[in-house]
Amino acid sequence: MNDAMQAWRAIIADYPDTEIILSGDSAGGGLSLALMMRLRDEGLRLPDAAVLFSPWTDLTCSSETYKTLAKVDPMLPSSAPNHCAKYYVSDIDKRKEPYVSPIFGDLTGLPRMLILVGDREILLDDSRKIGEKAKITGVDIEVDIWPGMFHDWWLFGSSIPEAIKCLEKVEQWI
Repeated sequence: MNDAMQAWRAIIADYPDTEIILSGDSAGGGLSLALMMRLRDEGLRLPDAAVLFSPWTDLTCSSETYKTLAKVDPMLPSSAPNHCAKYYVSDIDKRKEPYVSPIFGDLTGLPRMLILVGDREILLDDSRKIGEKAKITGVDIEVDIWPGMFHDWWLFGSSIPEAIKCLEKVEQWI
């Protein structure tokens, strides 16, 4: 988080009058969301919008799809999030802090967001829940759930048609 804050400060110092769209993927998507919450809380400039690809927003890994989709997500083994969470925050109780797991935070006042997630990935509930919370607080958010897609499908570029369509969707949304 501290590195992200430092990078953000440098970006807005170098480009004070530029529209800025923050983007992140997986853990980077969760970090992007947490960063926006911290920027808001500290009264700093927020990005104009955010695009989050399969964001990991719950480091407690407690949502149902961590279990129910474990056998159909070829990119993210069900053991990986818990394993990685230990390295980011070793204290289990601290994993519920909003700057660690944005799913437990207040999303009020965040900029418009697009979340893209596959319906066959273990992080699906993270995106659904963030979308529901954001709408309740008045955030302009679109959660785009891609049928048959797994974690990080969009990284496959021209190898699968859905990756190209996903990036076209982002381009249109921006």
